[in-house]
Amino acid sequence: MSSTTEAHVALPESATVLASGIGFTEGPMVLDDRYLLVASVSRGTAVRLPLDSSQPSVEFETGGGPNGLALGPDGLVLVAQNGGTAMPSRSTVPARPSIQTHQYGVLGTFAAPELNYPSDCVWGPDDTLWFTDPADHNILGPAAPGAVRTFNPRTGAFRTAGDRYQFPNGIAFGEDPSLVYLAQTAAGVVTRHRLVDGRLEPDSWTARPSHGRPDGIALDSRGWLWVAGATGDDLTAFDTSGRQVERLVLGHGVLVTSLCFAGPGLNTLVVTIAKGGTVIALPALHPGLPLPIWR
Repeated sequence: MSSTTEAHVALPESATVLASGIGFTEGPMVLDDRYLLVASVSRGTAVRLPLDSSQPSVEFETGGGPNGLALGPDGLVLVAQNGGTAMPSRSTVPARPSIQTHQYGVLGTFAAPELNYPSDCVWGPDDTLWFTDPADHNILGPAAPGAVRTFNPRTGAFRTAGDRYQFPNGIAFGEDPSLVYLAQTAAGVVTRHRLVDGRLEPDSWTARPSHGRPDGIALDSRGWLWVAGATGDDLTAFDTSGRQVERLVLGHGVLVTSLCFAGPGLNTLVVTIAKGGTVIALPALHPGLPLPIWR
């Protein structure tokens, strides 16, 4: 095989490597203006990353396969835990598909019979965790219908907000908190839904990456949707009409998994890349849209 077709990361000059060699990276989450947490799916850990590129450290061990992270009130960290079903985990800590909580050094686990393989998550404007729950790991399709669910950490209650999605993955709220964006990886599309009486109702807006399939997503302050391209090895951006307006290729065969906006003013775009356990930072074209917990 020639070097041009071997898997490799290729970064723009503006990129800074925040970490490498930390396992299969996913689910970046802002802690504050200086620090992030990143999920290491293959190592069953949540890793603290300084934005100044100094040494990363393990914040806590989840076991299994932590896939998504979200920050709730009072420093509560929530973990979408697939139970180590997506890939082998180095961790010996037992875990099952669940939502985990970490606060004051204590790890809690909440499970329910309806859970499949929790994937990505975001703290919602209704003060509950919203998370995607695919029914299998077939990102290329056809996939068994998955769901979007909510979890209330105060009561431990789960609720299903929508179902029959083709590998539901990245999830984000718009500036209008009644709008929810959902990456359906197996279908190769991001769909938008309106929240009506606690249920997701689809509208006509869609975004379809020109290469690969959508994984993690985030919105900026102009309403542009940024999409981690997974099998497309790229980041793409879509304007408010759903038209693709930017594409940044980050290598070949590297699996770009997720992203978030971070740093002062949310002016830094942080991207997780599975190849080499890599996390990078880029200057954001526009500042990020603040998440509900930061408003």
